[in-house]
Order: sequence, then C-alpha cells, then structure tokens
Amino acid sequence: MPVDVQICVADGLIYDGLDYADRIEQRLTRAGLSCGRLNLPAEVADVAARLPRPNLAYVFTGGQTSVHSDAAWMRATVALVRELIADTDRPGGGAASAGPGPAVIGVCLGSQLIAEALRPDSIIGTSGMEVGLTPVCRAGDGHRSRDGDHGVHVVPSFHYQAISPRIEEVDGVRVEYRNDHTSVQALSFGERVFGYQFHPELTSDDVRRLIDFNKDVITEWNGDPEAAHRSVERYQLHDDLFERLVIDRIRR
Repeated sequence: MPVDVQICVADGLIYDGLDYADRIEQRLTRAGLSCGRLNLPAEVADVAARLPRPNLAYVFTGGQTSVHSDAAWMRATVALVRELIADTDRPGGGAASAGPGPAVIGVCLGSQLIAEALRPDSIIGTSGMEVGLTPVCRAGDGHRSRDGDHGVHVVPSFHYQAISPRIEEVDGVRVEYRNDHTSVQALSFGERVFGYQFHPELTSDDVRRLIDFNKDVITEWNGDPEAAHRSVERYQLHDDLFERLVIDRIRR
C-alpha cells in the first residue's frame, strides 16, 4: 500500500530502545504523514520489485556502517539512492501523473549516501567525532537562503566521517550549512534532494542519552563525551528544526 513517506532504515541504535527511524517516524506521523519502513540491511536487495513509490518522499536514516563498506546492502543502497535522485527530475517520479517526483532526504549516514550517489568517493575522515549540540552557519555566513533562513543554528551531531567539500563540484549541489569542524553540514541538490550530516529529529534529552549509550564509540573516534554533555547544557535546541528542514521540504 502506498505511503506518504518511506523511511529507509540503516543499522544500529541511537541508544537502547531507540533506533534511527523511531524519532523520524514519530515526527512525520505527528505532522499527518503516513510512513512505511524499509530495513536496508535485510530488504534493499529486493527493493525494485517490492517497494511502492510513495507520494511525497524517501527519508534515509543514520546508521553505524560506513558508506565505504563493501557490504552488499550498502552497495545496493547507494545504487537505490542514485536511482531515486534521478527520479526527482522527472514529473511524478517517472509516473504518468504531473507534479514533482518524491523528495529524497538523508540524515547523517543518509546524507553521506546522497553525496556518494552524486559523486563517488565523497566521504572522508574527520579529526575526531563531532557529537553533542553543535552550532552551524549558513554557507556564506549571514546570507539569506531562498527559504528566508539565515544565521547560526544549533543542531544535534553524531558522526565520525563527513562529506568532502568537493561535493560542490557537482553541478546543482549547494552546501547549505557548515562549521569549523565539518565543511558540509547540510547540502541540497536540485529542488527535491536534501542531506543533513546532523540529526534534526533528536531532542536534547535524546542527545544526552546518545552520549551515554555511545561513550566507548565516542572515545574510540577521538571524541570527548564530557565536552559533548557540556554542549547540551550550553546550547538551546529549537523545537521546529525537524519541521523546517524535513517536513516543510517534503511538502514543498
């Protein structure tokens, strides 16, 4: 049965009891959008035969496996994202009906999947894990976007790899947000493709629990759990982040 949004779920947990799709589905459902789930590690190989095209969007979640992995599901997922991006340029996503194709939105690993689909070998290492609440700036610092958005924003971060700034060499790609640690915090491609290296779906309490649950991983990747906790106390996270960056762009 067709749904408004297909959530394409990667592997791992944000913390015990919350996987990478849970908050996304809650927020989309609260906004009146129906959701389905595709378990990428288990189901992506059969997606061409089994996945109905949704009316509005595909959302690819965060996860723990690198885009560099040779795992069959990761390679199949990159191919799927590339196919979906191509569909965004076709009226109705290639269907007979008029209107734009489904939006493609990537969160964290999902944003890296979009970058890899647009320009292979776009995912690079970082000097250390970026985790906690993080200020990001509009590319160009102070420049007003077509959505009327500008200035500095605070976002929840949790990543040890990032998107190379060379992604801007791809015709149609725009870097939307960046900071000193991560030069591509958010990107867009055309009118219907958006990638967020951060996690707009999370609350401040989610970030606190994420830090505690992933303390060993954060330390392994040269992050600082205590500094991450201090960032949650220092910065205020606005409640409308997911609505502005995901829901509004699905419905545009």
